[in-house]
Amino acid sequence: MTCIKAFLTLLVATCLAACSNSAPPEQLNTVKEGKPALWKLTGTKPRQKGTAYLFGTIHILPKGIDWRSPVLEKALKQSDQLIIEVLGLEDTKNAAKIFSKLAISPNQPELEQRIRPSLRDDLDAVIDKSNIPEFALDKMESWAAALSLASAQTAGLGLESSEGVEKKLVAQFNGFKKPIEGLETIEQQLGYFDTLPESQQREMLTTVVEEAADTKTSFEKLFNAWISGDVELIAQLAQSGILEDPKTREKLLTARNLDWTEQLDKKMQQPGISFVAVGAAHLAGPDAVQTMLEKRGYKIEKIQ
Repeated sequence: MTCIKAFLTLLVATCLAACSNSAPPEQLNTVKEGKPALWKLTGTKPRQKGTAYLFGTIHILPKGIDWRSPVLEKALKQSDQLIIEVLGLEDTKNAAKIFSKLAISPNQPELEQRIRPSLRDDLDAVIDKSNIPEFALDKMESWAAALSLASAQTAGLGLESSEGVEKKLVAQFNGFKKPIEGLETIEQQLGYFDTLPESQQREMLTTVVEEAADTKTSFEKLFNAWISGDVELIAQLAQSGILEDPKTREKLLTARNLDWTEQLDKKMQQPGISFVAVGAAHLAGPDAVQTMLEKRGYKIEKIQ
């Protein structure tokens, strides 16, 4: 499971909570506490008046994880506002409505016809384990079926969206009575998948089926890299799976990072301190958001 797959699982799990696997969760071999990476951005040009903290997140976590630190808490308290990827996921009915609107299209071929014959038995096994009716998957576009099955696989690990970093930060900033903004809407986030060519959507489906047996191990690698602040390993993991294809990577990661860079650059032309919490894959590798901002003249300091 790549980093981007974990990044998307919260949204799909929110939309399809009723389809989650009810089997007892597997025991994860993950550390219980650590210090995920945190950067501080300050301007070096007259127009760059603001300051920002950038914090890489995982949107769903096991229970009982301590990812907070004195450095992180100080940054949170200093910040005037919270900026996350997307607002509105707490309204599960609306999220499900948006998902269904984009995901379901008429005259779809049966799902098994959208994957090569040698993987059809594996697909059947993944569907059986997912607890999602096959007729429901047959009505979905390929990207939606892929993400639905990926969500079910993650649910089998006992991960909780209620334990997700953003959800905790939103509650904290609500307690601070400070504003919260989003970089994307739910429609935009799902729309990146909805507009992928069918060939790339089917490749996503293939990846989900092929990686099904490795879901636990892959999440453990990703989680342990995140909580230890190992940005290089996160970047490596984020180049596998569906993101190995350059066109898919450009659509799902690089282009979005550029859009967020534009938004944050404009935000930082005003005084104030923003705490920006986005999926860890967006803050790793050569096209990371903080790297793009550094090229625009911002000073980047890794403070954790």
